[in-house]
Amino acid sequence: MAFAALAEAPLAPYARVKKFLKDGLAAGRWPPGALMPSEAELVAEFGVSRMTVNRALRELRSEGLVDRSQGIGTFAAR
Repeated sequence: MAFAALAEAPLAPYARVKKFLKDGLAAGRWPPGALMPSEAELVAEFGVSRMTVNRALRELRSEGLVDRSQGIGTFAAR
């Protein structure tokens, strides 16, 4: 019974942001090299802190799904 409760547990805030971006990349919303939403846009969209968005983006970068350039933005990986 405890396992069923875990399966239905809501995602952590950073995981919701990460899932949104990952699903968008998989669906082709941002083709390779395309500029993705800024941290500020994601903060406003999800109502989370900048550090929460930053964690999601860092994890996507470590998975090779996005490229980030300070002062420029986040891009879908090529």
